[in-house]
Amino acid sequence: YDAANTGAAWVFTRSGGVWSQLGSKLVGTAAVGAAEQGWSVAISGDGATAVVGGAFDDANAGAAWVYSRSGGVWSQQGGKLVGAGAVGGAAQGYSVAISADGNTAVLGGVADNSFAGAAWVFTRSGGVWSQQGSKLVGSDALGGAFQGYSVGVSADGNSAIVGGWGDDSDAGAAWVFTRNGGVWSQQGSKLVGSDAAGAAAQGWSVAISADGNTAAVGGPSDDSNAGAAWVYTRSAGVWSQQGGKLAGTGAVGAANQGAVAISADGTTVIAGGSYDDGKAGAAWVFVNTSCTPPAITAQPQSLVVESGQTATLSVTVTGTAALTYQWYRGTAGDTSAPAGGDASTFTTPPLIAATSFWVRVGNACGTADSAAATITVGRRARRHLHRVT
Repeated sequence: YDAANTGAAWVFTRSGGVWSQLGSKLVGTAAVGAAEQGWSVAISGDGATAVVGGAFDDANAGAAWVYSRSGGVWSQQGGKLVGAGAVGGAAQGYSVAISADGNTAVLGGVADNSFAGAAWVFTRSGGVWSQQGSKLVGSDALGGAFQGYSVGVSADGNSAIVGGWGDDSDAGAAWVFTRNGGVWSQQGSKLVGSDAAGAAAQGWSVAISADGNTAAVGGPSDDSNAGAAWVYTRSAGVWSQQGGKLAGTGAVGAANQGAVAISADGTTVIAGGSYDDGKAGAAWVFVNTSCTPPAITAQPQSLVVESGQTATLSVTVTGTAALTYQWYRGTAGDTSAPAGGDASTFTTPPLIAATSFWVRVGNACGTADSAAATITVGRRARRHLHRVT
């Protein structure tokens, strides 16, 4: 509400255990009316890129502003972000998220299309931000779902989760979208946790792990506003609920446990309940202690093939199921060139030049990267015909 609801954001940094404000407040240019900048905020993994949502900019159309830091100085990067394809006052920027590298941002627009809701993805290239694809709207929504009330994105920006607590008469749900070759598509059906009691408003908050394989969804209205959270894990592109709903003990009254965050490795979830003990509020931490991270016991081996042939690579892994596999082309740790494959064995496309491949294996409690195996391409042997005399 700063400056007659124009809004703003402030950045603080820690040095030697002491927090101090870094620079002046951030106020985006080209705002129209009472934008309420700061309605939502997010920051990249290295702390060098921040996104600030202003859901009520331009008569509730909404927008977001991106800032980058250089030498301790923050500056706005480009114009405000407003996604195309909105229907009515979408309230874009009601929620925002940004990838760890700061190159992918997600904006939730809860009021789009009469509160069906939607989300928009923007990517940065050469310091310029542009919308990537059409707005994201989850299928199988029922009624005014409020999609975009909450959003989250994985560290590499390739998986996004969108919460919509109004779905199906406030039962609520969440939708996961994945990016492949710059194209976004919904992954599986909407996520609706089992054993909910009443209209739980699932999707009020969402969070996703760094590798995108574990998600937490909060529902503050579950069980007469006691609130709860649900955790989901992804294996081979399929999402499934992991265990029962999470509801912290020791709550006093209807705590509204429903605000969630998840650790990068997906093993720790924190749930906030703002109404606990007469609105004193509290938070509960849940830890997955029964999970063993993946460990690679047999690496993929380098091979030699003839030009135009394929090669088959494999890896042996231990760790708690379900294990996920993603093969990549290039040096180990470089995720810029996904090669496909979602199993421990991977067959390459036909090769005409030496190429390296590696695999990232994940589960609910961590990831492990293999070494890179190089496929060397040899010359196809010539067959010689000898005349018989």
